[in-house]
Amino acid sequence: MEELMQRLVHAAAMEGAVAQAVLDDGLRLLVYPLDEGQLAVLGWPAGSGHQVHGETLLRRRGADMARYGHWLPALFNDGGWYVVHRLGVDGNPASLDAATLAAAAELLQ
Repeated sequence: MEELMQRLVHAAAMEGAVAQAVLDDGLRLLVYPLDEGQLAVLGWPAGSGHQVHGETLLRRRGADMARYGHWLPALFNDGGWYVVHRLGVDGNPASLDAATLAAAAELLQ
């Protein structure tokens, strides 16, 4: 997933548009370009059939801020749950490693 993340970061920067991929388990990975940096987004679209319990996600994040604190939960208008991480500004890396992406996936379980 780390290599895929790097490809999406590059594609979003080059095209100036959202780059996305659907992982084998159905999770969606997106990279949004911004004026400064990018947003990495991982989550379950509303129609995925996967239920995320927002309260559980928030408790899990709050219980281990060292591991999950960089990921901000987001409930999209369509009912999909995602976590968002800012890239390339404020000391944040320009891409994400496998451990950071795994933490995001854990939050969404």
